[in-house]
Amino acid sequence: MQTIDKVKSAGLAKFTSLVYLYTGLGIALWTISVQAIANNQALSMVIFQGMAQHRIISMILMIGIPFAFISICSRLATKSYFLTFLSYVGFIVTLSVIGVPIFYMYSARSIVQTLTVTAGAFVVSAVIGFVTKKDLTTWSRTLFTGLIAIIVVEVINGLIFHSTPLLMLTSAAVIILFLFYIAFDSQNIKRIYQNYSDSESLGAIALVASVSLVLDFVNLFMSIIQIFGDSN
Repeated sequence: MQTIDKVKSAGLAKFTSLVYLYTGLGIALWTISVQAIANNQALSMVIFQGMAQHRIISMILMIGIPFAFISICSRLATKSYFLTFLSYVGFIVTLSVIGVPIFYMYSARSIVQTLTVTAGAFVVSAVIGFVTKKDLTTWSRTLFTGLIAIIVVEVINGLIFHSTPLLMLTSAAVIILFLFYIAFDSQNIKRIYQNYSDSESLGAIALVASVSLVLDFVNLFMSIIQIFGDSN
């Protein structure tokens, strides 16, 4: 019995390490991709003009496409590692386009400082979520409701009010929400491993698990820099 428990613990530790490795690589790829696009002025202007001329469509795409890639990754995970990886890269590229205005508007110093702060907050929240004995699945409905409410407020503010104080308020709410989401998704790694521990596609499953964590990090970063960043 002890031998079985040791094997399970070793398997979970390996799977968790793989998830966070993919998460770190995903965040690094996102950062590099956003900076590369932001440094290309012609491409950046095309993105800005598209967002300005088709604001409603842009908002729908910015919300819908990342979630579509998450769904695709989940569907492909047990079928093909390669296709799951391609979907993962597509997800990162989509997030990169969304992040271009942030990297274009804020100074390099602010970006580096905010990335550092976000990484620290991410690690703390992830550790708390992973080691806590409390079952965080009870948070699922509350977190999702909070996410929908914030999206609705941001869309309304972007289309109608254009209020900076409201933008700051929603950014603060997003910071709090995604700190909880990081803890939730970190604990969820254990549940994912329990469900797929016998699968031959653990590498692809780890990619899927890391997608949510990358999304959590990016949302946390973008909200922190909107409040505390040194805008150009």
